[in-house]
Amino acid sequence: MGKRVLVTGCSGYIGELLVRHLLAHPLVQKTVAVDVKPSPLPQGPKFKHYPADIRDEFLLRSLLEEERIDTIFHLAFLSEESRTALARAVNVDGSLTVLDAAHKSSTVSKLIVTSSSLAYGARADNPRPLREENPLRATNFPYAVHKRLVEEEIGKILPQLRRNLQVSILRLCTVVGPHERREGTIRFFCRSPLGVTALLRPGGLQFLAEDDLLKVLTRAMETPEFRGTYNVAPDDFTTVAALCRSLGKTRLALPYPLVWALFYLRKRMDPRSPINEDLARFIAHPIILSNEKIKKALGITFQKTSEQAFLECARALSNGAEAAP
Repeated sequence: MGKRVLVTGCSGYIGELLVRHLLAHPLVQKTVAVDVKPSPLPQGPKFKHYPADIRDEFLLRSLLEEERIDTIFHLAFLSEESRTALARAVNVDGSLTVLDAAHKSSTVSKLIVTSSSLAYGARADNPRPLREENPLRATNFPYAVHKRLVEEEIGKILPQLRRNLQVSILRLCTVVGPHERREGTIRFFCRSPLGVTALLRPGGLQFLAEDDLLKVLTRAMETPEFRGTYNVAPDDFTTVAALCRSLGKTRLALPYPLVWALFYLRKRMDPRSPINEDLARFIAHPIILSNEKIKKALGITFQKTSEQAFLECARALSNGAEAAP
């Protein structure tokens, strides 16, 4: 019998990618999706979308039983409104609702939760690379704090869950590729005539290609025994300076306090801007992940480097901009 999968946050960037991939996967019998936003995918025998909030425990539990779901991919997360009380309620409380529903289900055997490398926090003393046993220390950026809180709360509850429920947490670095949403910091950087770096701080950025991400997610679903916490990132990292060279941009190196102030003012002048002071911290204090644990657990290799993944995304955004009326 084929797998029956539930995806939360199906209308987001990664959620839509995953659903499309699952619909073409030979082992997946049906994909059920939950998101308050409409799905762009047509519904049919293999795909059903429910426009619902993940905090609706009754609905979740009903779906799991009626659709006989065996695997859950929990991707739902509010990032655009991460500083609001609603975001915390959805991101943290909603994640725990999904966990509880999976625990009480008679059919679910696997719950795969996407977290973020940002949960480690942008700290000057971060080791390179960061390994799964290093502490999560995000305290400033609300999105990162919510990711940390979700992991901490799941960790507290894990000993109480039924033993045949496999729970895995995937700490993803920044995912990029041809299907990148045309907003946010990636597009802003690609459109900007220059790149800003912190003086005397070379920094480091990791970008995960869409194809490599989908390989990890589906392998996590297929592997009979897969549980625990894993970093998901390519083998290497790149820098703003390297990306500027590849894209033919001018690089502007400023003292870190000035970078912070510049990004702070940018956000205050334009609240819709993806640039803010939190980004300055990640430029100055990069988060570089080790991927040894996930490679060993799933027997995979990452095909694209950080720079290759980013440049593929940059070309797609450029072509999209050129094609726009």
